Amino acid sequence: MVNFYTPPKKKFIPQKLTVTVSTLDAFGQGVANHNGKTIFVKSALPNETVDIQLTEDKKNYAKATVIKYHNQSQDRLKPPCQYYQKCGGCDLQHISPHLQQQAKYQALINLLKKESGATLDNVLNDAPIIIADQPYAYRRRARLSINLIKGVLFVGFRQAESNQIITIKNCPVLVDKLNNLLIPLQHCLTNIKQKKSLGHIELISVDSGVIVVLRHISPMDEQDTKLLRQFAQEHNISLYLHGDKLVHISGDNQHYYQINKLKLTFSPLDFIQVNSKINQKMINQALEWLTLEPTDNVLDLFCGMGNFSLPMATLSKSVTGIEGVKALVEKAQFNAKLNRNEIRADTQFLTSNLEDEQQFSTWNDLQFDKVLLDPARAGAFNTTAQIVKISPKKIVYISCNPATLARDCKQFIAKGYKIAQVAILDMFPQTKHIESMLLLTK
Repeated sequence: MVNFYTPPKKKFIPQKLTVTVSTLDAFGQGVANHNGKTIFVKSALPNETVDIQLTEDKKNYAKATVIKYHNQSQDRLKPPCQYYQKCGGCDLQHISPHLQQQAKYQALINLLKKESGATLDNVLNDAPIIIADQPYAYRRRARLSINLIKGVLFVGFRQAESNQIITIKNCPVLVDKLNNLLIPLQHCLTNIKQKKSLGHIELISVDSGVIVVLRHISPMDEQDTKLLRQFAQEHNISLYLHGDKLVHISGDNQHYYQINKLKLTFSPLDFIQVNSKINQKMINQALEWLTLEPTDNVLDLFCGMGNFSLPMATLSKSVTGIEGVKALVEKAQFNAKLNRNEIRADTQFLTSNLEDEQQFSTWNDLQFDKVLLDPARAGAFNTTAQIVKISPKKIVYISCNPATLARDCKQFIAKGYKIAQVAILDMFPQTKHIESMLLLTK
């Protein structure tokens, strides 16, 4: 048997350095330079001089934590949440909203330039478009985790970099109606006998009221169900139990939110935008960029239940919505009928898997003047190739993932489109998530 020599791994020795942070990356880390190497410093802000200790040292970059601050940035704020840095929900409460937004915008611009090949000179000549609203009390939907440890019930969010649950009694990013429900809900759940049956909780607050969906992994007995129903009635909420199927227990079962004088109904399990104020501003920006005319035929891809389709249908000749989930298509059709007095366009909603090229024939043979798409994090690579065949005059692309957005834009640019506008959507303040929207023109 031949024994090959394997050199021992070089032991990492933590170094202590003093650096001055120059910029902020999209994840809220300070960026510094030392002897030509980029160092990402957790919790450090631009213009702060800090003593650091390296936690990771690679050939081209290093990571570090702060040991001592020699000065503090004017953009450094005192986090209002008592669970900050324990709870894993928020990353950026110590950073001013303005700096958060600027860092995200710059990260998006850099990625678009690098991956799509666009120069973006026309965009950079103008001030950044930041679509923002209040930095706290914005989240109208949240999922609470539940864990039972030695008979003690934990209801809240996962701890940072951990699967453990930290009980949350107050969350400043939740809208008031949900935040005020946290303590009473936890008190109710502590009285449940079948605690091992509990899964997680969905909280939703919309124009029609508050919804609570309790996921359970085994059937709830009559006594526990009665207790939950009493809680729902006392707090005027719509309650559902979600085991093998969704079962309505108490309260109203007709749910909706409003945009542009339109009423959009939805099921508690349907996707809706978490930030209602940014959703409204996002829709208004899309309508402004598309400059819809009464003669326009519009295509809405990944249309869901009509969040963009119906506002566009108040201004255009026709709107065709495409969605892969049949239940959402049916909901969009229902919402179109519900709002028929406000809509001027002919509307049709079709079920088609927008990842399956064999299903594209349901829509790509039609002619459209303008297109809007709002895909999931995976983006719309296959769909993009079909959009360019239609050759619309304008395309608005809503994205929750800058990487797939930049990838897809490369296809548009190769077919003669240019990025005419770029906007950051501050959909999730205090977090590192980047939401954005682009206007592409022929």
